[in-house]
Amino acid sequence: MKRLLILQIIGCLLFAGFVALLWALGIFSPVSAVILYVILGLGNVINARTMLMKPIEHLSTHDKLTGVYNRIKLESKIPEYERYSDYAIIFFDVNNLKKINDIHGHHAGDKILIAASNQLRFWHKYGYLYRIGGDEFIVVVTNMPETRLDSIVHEWYSTLTVLNEEFNDDFICNLSYGIYFKTVSSSMSFKEVMEHADVKMYEMKKEMKKGE
Repeated sequence: MKRLLILQIIGCLLFAGFVALLWALGIFSPVSAVILYVILGLGNVINARTMLMKPIEHLSTHDKLTGVYNRIKLESKIPEYERYSDYAIIFFDVNNLKKINDIHGHHAGDKILIAASNQLRFWHKYGYLYRIGGDEFIVVVTNMPETRLDSIVHEWYSTLTVLNEEFNDDFICNLSYGIYFKTVSSSMSFKEVMEHADVKMYEMKKEMKKGE
């Protein structure tokens, strides 16, 4: 509301300034004043609408808990991704989140998800990060060679910390991931590529559970 009030004040000042200018130039008339008022009024309406819509748009495209993009945003971006001849999807999953929720409650689980999203924000410099489900996130990386992306993933993964350190549990909450590349020769849809990345993530998740 404060910004809208400022807009109204600026609009009034501009109107008064232009009226004074027209008067000084000797071309002021009631008609010109009305036209000027309408133009400035439309400008204020457009600006006010833009200011009011921005928070609404942000809420509709961002995950409320973690602040990263949500599935709605991903769905809107899929046509753009499918125009790329090659891209990769990295599918992430938070291990043992259900145990945290069962033992410590959903508030603790939310803290784990926020911590996970913070570790995943590393990927903002390479692509968009989306939370697509309760404990599932994906990153879409375009136009990057497979060897280069593999190297970045392994380097990043080695820096991760345990997500549930503060709870002193006898199990570990961390991240599993799976990568799948869509190449020029492939005719797979975006969702098929995502499903393949999901399968690879679960393969890693199973191997990690064997070692617990």
